[in-house]
Amino acid sequence: MELAEPAPQSILDQDLYKFCMQQTVLEHYPDVIVEYGFINRDPSMRFNQAAFTQLQKDIAHMEHTTATNKDIEYLKHTCPYLSAEYLQFLASYRFNPTVDIACSLDEMGALELKIMGKWTQVILYEIPLLSMISSAYFSHVDTDWNYTGQLEKITAKGSQLVDASCEFAEFGTRRRRDFKTQNMVVCALSQLHCGPGQCIGTSNVYLARKYNMKPVGTVGHEWTMAIAALEGTYENGNSLALRKWHATFKGSLGIALTDTFGTTAFFANFDRQLASLYAGVRHDSGDPFQFIERVHAHYTKIGISPATKTIVFSDGLDPEKAIR
Repeated sequence: MELAEPAPQSILDQDLYKFCMQQTVLEHYPDVIVEYGFINRDPSMRFNQAAFTQLQKDIAHMEHTTATNKDIEYLKHTCPYLSAEYLQFLASYRFNPTVDIACSLDEMGALELKIMGKWTQVILYEIPLLSMISSAYFSHVDTDWNYTGQLEKITAKGSQLVDASCEFAEFGTRRRRDFKTQNMVVCALSQLHCGPGQCIGTSNVYLARKYNMKPVGTVGHEWTMAIAALEGTYENGNSLALRKWHATFKGSLGIALTDTFGTTAFFANFDRQLASLYAGVRHDSGDPFQFIERVHAHYTKIGISPATKTIVFSDGLDPEKAIR
């Protein structure tokens, strides 16, 4: 297998949920102007000039990234919940980083990055930019790492999950060390032995196509946060976001994100009608075992059998925690 492939200049090198969110934005908020800002959660991790130069080069190259006819056909047949109107929009979509992105490096090595424009235009920047930032940092700053034994590690971890009857997916695009590393991981997961569990897919659409896996995803906090702000109601932000999402996808992609404003606010909005429309919920912060009890209690309270619903866990899992 060939693992040394460079990062593709493909619009599909992206997490599925960003395409889905772009479709909902196009339908419900086509003219809204937004601004994104990069926040470094660990200020001790600073760029040097070589890393910044690579990032600038990678950002500039985004203007050449477009959807090919092959890309659109793949999405049409693999993701039937993406509408014909949306795919037509995506076929003509162009990144415009010179206009949309402002990026600078201060004298202390702190990266400053802002994106501004129509929400429909700039929503696809987040994942590629985060992966570019990570790749530049690990190529020129934190370089004390190599590929020796890494393929064996991911194969062992994947096999551990399969043997423990876990169903799991790969969601590494935004945090990948570089494309080569994620390519290696997804390749290994696609070749795991058959067992009681399985790797059900990857969030990276390009790699899903490459390895004949299912592209998977739910929805980002961005959707609920933006709607609450745009509609001027944080109290009902969850319910508005859930109803608009369902109006677009009609039950597909039916896992509800629960922690945008905390689970108390979520469950206050998640009434019987909404809970009936969604296949389940996603846990992304807090104690997972307490969350299970709370979800069970909520479904029971509103007259829905918890056994008919699904919980998806996505908060900092490793094999041991996932199995437990």
